[in-house]
Amino acid sequence: MIAEFHFDDLTGLAPAYERDGVAIIRNVLDSAFVAELDQHLDWLIARHPELRPESLGHHLIANDPFWVRFLSDKRLLDLVQVLVGPDIAFFAADYIAKPPRDGRAILWHQDANYWPLLPMEVFTVWFAVSHAGALRPHPTR
Repeated sequence: MIAEFHFDDLTGLAPAYERDGVAIIRNVLDSAFVAELDQHLDWLIARHPELRPESLGHHLIANDPFWVRFLSDKRLLDLVQVLVGPDIAFFAADYIAKPPRDGRAILWHQDANYWPLLPMEVFTVWFAVSHAGALRPHPTR
């Protein structure tokens, strides 16, 4: 079973994440900020009609002012600090945008396999801005 936490009480998050390799933290962002994420995605899709939504990745958003604000949000940084301490570095960002009935499959994978880093002290922060279903995180044990 995957441990679940509410952003207001992260007691036990670090050991649960260390044990399982995954955790669910609810209510990190308020609905207004999630709506901004959704609007930013719509803006990117309109701005880049030549790209499929699944291709709206790091090359488009790494220096985007909205993403810089998003990644600098105190709530997000506070959450990440619980897991890795105060030395936080941004490595990559992507929108996983899948149009209804037309989205490309993302096959089973482990994110860490993409980055040949030693030591492997990297993790993914994932936010859903709409109900898409089918995300199946699996604990390491």
